[in-house]
Amino acid sequence: MTAMKALETKILQGLRIKGINCQSVFTIPDDESGAKVLIAFDSRKNPRLTIRKIEKTLNSLGIGQFNVSNKFHRLSAAFLHLEVALGARTERQVIISAQ
Repeated sequence: MTAMKALETKILQGLRIKGINCQSVFTIPDDESGAKVLIAFDSRKNPRLTIRKIEKTLNSLGIGQFNVSNKFHRLSAAFLHLEVALGARTERQVIISAQ
């Protein structure tokens, strides 16, 4: 299994375990941020789904830092998708103060 497939599977299973019914997850390579994730939801099975809930859930999975866009996009009358930027940071930011 490739690294991207493993990431997709972990996100899909993590969302389902947390009670978010996710239809599918796809990773999209992006030169700027490293990777983007496209997540599709069935709006009929997720009547109270919020972007904040998705972001909090994704960031609790221990995969990396996710930045979620501020709106859903409609694929059809029943399906929504959300584009998420995966910007995993492995280092802490170093702040040097001038004294």
